[in-house]
Amino acid sequence: MITAVGQFRRDLQNELTAEGEGRYRGRPPALAGARLEEVRSAFADHGTSIAALARAHGVSRAAIRTGLTGLLPEPPLIPAED
Repeated sequence: MITAVGQFRRDLQNELTAEGEGRYRGRPPALAGARLEEVRSAFADHGTSIAALARAHGVSRAAIRTGLTGLLPEPPLIPAED
């Protein structure tokens, strides 16, 4: 019986999310639209540092790194020790 009630609540939540009335996928990004393009072009064209971009736009360095996805080099993989 408890499982049936839980499944009903889950189905109801999924319906509300599909209709746009429920929360979906958490918090919106800190940088979007024109601000994101400005950050990406400043990094790619002028080589502006991540810290300087974060200070200028009032967001965290992690938000800048997320916005620069695809422009940053992949970190080297550390081989596993045997």
